[in-house]
Amino acid sequence: MNFASPFRYPESVLIRKHGPQGYSHYAQHRPWLRDEFDFRCVYCLKREQWCFQLHDFEIDHQVAKSIAPELCRDYTNLVYACHNCNHRKGNKGLPSPDKVAYGGCLEVLVNGEIVAHNDDGVRLIDELALDGKKITATRFQYIQTIRMVQQHDWKLFLMWMGLPKDLPDLAKVQPQPKGNTHPEGVYQSWYERNPRPDYYE
Repeated sequence: MNFASPFRYPESVLIRKHGPQGYSHYAQHRPWLRDEFDFRCVYCLKREQWCFQLHDFEIDHQVAKSIAPELCRDYTNLVYACHNCNHRKGNKGLPSPDKVAYGGCLEVLVNGEIVAHNDDGVRLIDELALDGKKITATRFQYIQTIRMVQQHDWKLFLMWMGLPKDLPDLAKVQPQPKGNTHPEGVYQSWYERNPRPDYYE
């Protein structure tokens, strides 16, 4: 059996499929970012399905608001991150997923350990403490649990690795008056996909 990998970083640079413009507050980008980043933290790959509440996830400014306030509502400066990663990052500038393929930088092993493949990977691990004892042990627990349920309980497996129930219908949240620079992205969203995969890595 080919086991699903819950911590597989993207092998390619992020090419944004969405481009909402004109919101009065950056928090209004949340439904777009949820879809853009596959409902998981861009940094540690923690998934919404593994959390108690959606507010465990936050909007991170790649270039901090204190450094470039003019980019505060720029969609291309925003990523989706869990609270812990966003807190650890703070005002630091880290390699951007728009410019660097994280899958070429980082790899999570089956024992939960994370290894860097280049200097960008080293920096991401060090700044976000992705190799801490607790996060490493938790990744191992997730990997082992997901492998077990994939073999023995498909419905439970999909609860761990499937899509959230509240997929955002982006056609209903189009910003005004400036609209969307990538309107075709709405039809590439998870909500619109047909057929929709049972799970994703």
